[in-house]
Amino acid sequence: MTYRLVGGLVLVSAASLLFEIALTRVYAIAQGHHFAFVAIAMALLGIGAAGTLTATSARVARATPQAAIGWAGALFALTALGAYVTADRIPLDTYRIGADASQLAWLALFFIVAAVPFTCAGVAVVAALRHSPSGAGTTYGASLAGSAAGAALAVPLLGLFGSAATILLAAALAMAAPLIAAPRLPAIGASLLAIALFGTAFVIAPAGPRVSVHSQLAQALQRPDAHRLDTKLSSNSRVDILQNAGFRTATGLSLNYQGSVPRPQIGVTVDGGNAAALDVSPTEALDHVPLAHAVTLRPVASALLLDSIGAFDAAVLLRAGIYEIDLVQPDAALRNAWQSAGRDTVLNDHRVRILDQGVRSALRSATGYDLVVWPLRESFQGVAAGTFGLKETYALTSDALADGWRALAPTGRLVVIRWLQATPSESVRMWASLLAAIRQSGITDPAPHILAWRSLEVVTMVASPTPFTPGERQALANNLHRDGFDWVFHANLDESDSNRFNRLPDTGLYQAFRAVVRGESTPPTWTPVTDDRPYFFHYFDWIQWREVLSTTGRTWQPFGGAGFLVLVPLAAAATGAAVLTMIAPLMGQRRRGATRVGVRRLAFVAAAGVAFTATQIALLQRLILVLDAPTVAFATGIAAMLAWAGLGSLTSRWWRPHPRTAALSAAMSVFLMGGLLLAAPLALGAPLAVRLAAAVLAASPSLALGTVMPAAVRALANDRSAISWAWAVNGTASVAAAFVATILIVSIGFAWTLLGAALAYAVAAPIWRARDPPPTSPP
Repeated sequence: MTYRLVGGLVLVSAASLLFEIALTRVYAIAQGHHFAFVAIAMALLGIGAAGTLTATSARVARATPQAAIGWAGALFALTALGAYVTADRIPLDTYRIGADASQLAWLALFFIVAAVPFTCAGVAVVAALRHSPSGAGTTYGASLAGSAAGAALAVPLLGLFGSAATILLAAALAMAAPLIAAPRLPAIGASLLAIALFGTAFVIAPAGPRVSVHSQLAQALQRPDAHRLDTKLSSNSRVDILQNAGFRTATGLSLNYQGSVPRPQIGVTVDGGNAAALDVSPTEALDHVPLAHAVTLRPVASALLLDSIGAFDAAVLLRAGIYEIDLVQPDAALRNAWQSAGRDTVLNDHRVRILDQGVRSALRSATGYDLVVWPLRESFQGVAAGTFGLKETYALTSDALADGWRALAPTGRLVVIRWLQATPSESVRMWASLLAAIRQSGITDPAPHILAWRSLEVVTMVASPTPFTPGERQALANNLHRDGFDWVFHANLDESDSNRFNRLPDTGLYQAFRAVVRGESTPPTWTPVTDDRPYFFHYFDWIQWREVLSTTGRTWQPFGGAGFLVLVPLAAAATGAAVLTMIAPLMGQRRRGATRVGVRRLAFVAAAGVAFTATQIALLQRLILVLDAPTVAFATGIAAMLAWAGLGSLTSRWWRPHPRTAALSAAMSVFLMGGLLLAAPLALGAPLAVRLAAAVLAASPSLALGTVMPAAVRALANDRSAISWAWAVNGTASVAAAFVATILIVSIGFAWTLLGAALAYAVAAPIWRARDPPPTSPP
């Protein structure tokens, strides 16, 4: 390949990954975080369909690499902008899918418009591969290097400009490809494309993606006097500052309190949800909330407050007389929102120090605190079938609590607050994780070290390395009685005292907490959450599938209440779409004798696609722990993995491994990556640069992964149309793997999913024949 072609391919690939990452942010805001992973699957679907297009379209097949890359860049720019504008205006409502069949059609259109730009980008790569199969290493290397660059650009661009403007910049990047790869592209066509591109800028850049009509932001703005004051952006979130939006304060306030409660006027939402008030005053009302009793249980000089969104928790701590409060907040958008709120918020009080760290890094480096508080960060949400369970929550695992335990002074306390639900779930899972952390410290009888009580809304859990004395328990009991709060657990609690004030239908919560303390057999939804499976809000169990299906379409939740189970039909639909767009057209070509490809070779490239995608998803999931920020982890992980794989592709042009050798090397490399990822959390607490270096090092075994497909393409050089088959089958398998790997990693964990990826590479190796005829294509 010439330098011009390499440059054009790099630009198209960079634009493709930049667009993909920006699209995950658009989907997270518009449809919820449970929908963001769809962007990855649609990217794989579109790229895989490019193989079919080059095989079935004579015009595309005959195009020179210069023309293919040039037009691919130009069309990617237009279709990417069109995909954003269209998807942002499609009336898709995932909450109505179970009750409104028309939403399925909108869902299909949503998928199609998202996949088309990636098809354009994929055509550029396939055309280059077909033109020179022997140079597959260079082609793959250029594509992967460009993709890595696009991923690396995503974090600063999203933070500076937001998702809509980042998509515009991705389109502009793709528009530069024709200027480099195909400078003879007709000037009139190029001018029209440029005019269309920059004209669209005035449509999409100022507005940004719409938010879901079901979000707290949309609901709050329906109040007659509510309005948006400002919007702050970061690579991880969008924070809207609202006035007169009816924000609540004093969560869990005692029903016995008869005094006044100031009504906050200013608050924020994060990605349209998790609403919290900013102008909370440390008034008398805060003496009668559950957190206040945990604070006053023993003297407190210093406190660590983890990832609070609003001012409520900090106000409670200040009201209790704590003068050294370290508030951990890694999100720059939230920190900027607090500053914009002015001196009206206690978050700008001189006694509150804001720490620009992730929760896990802060816990790993913390020591000697009298109080470590996990506030109630998330808004109340249903738990049926794990609808909201696809988001990693490393701050709520037993490993995080163990780090918090080590950060305490000898008489210090961990305080965790969770929502009270009709069926004990969220609070019991948190309790089990807390008990697991205490037992990790060597305490065999945790009962004297733990306390729990509840209001009508929330459950408060407290633990300390120093056992609570009878006098401390009695003083706390007097305060709880005053405010009408019920005990949930202490070492000598009688069941009749667990349901006195805020009456529940039964004492199931007390029984659940007691069973966890005693180590009795409990349901799977009560098991501790670990760093291997950090999905705190995932409550689905496969034995529930009949019950879930029977209620689908009858609840208010996304996808009609199908929840986690919706991944199965989504996986089937995406795989079916991949088969229809990739495999079916090629089957017609085969019947006409245009292509002859062995089943074993197709199985090889399918296994390679499954293995690479599963490895990628497992890597990204683990790096969220190390880097403490989902978007940063996604961009860094993708960039590092593709950069290493691209380097492997480039080096394979010299040592030219056989496909079997490449697959076996990849299998061993995935095992090595697993070991590096298990060790990577040792960098927690270190500066960001050190953790980024650890992430890049953990992805380094991807070097071998980048040799597998180039080796297969070189071996298929005798029949260049077979390259399109290989590309299409690899893409189809990758689409299916994106969903299957997500299901596996949530259900059985990171380690087993990565092991499955290694086995897929190992199984692929013997599938390919030991010897292949020499290629007849010119170099």
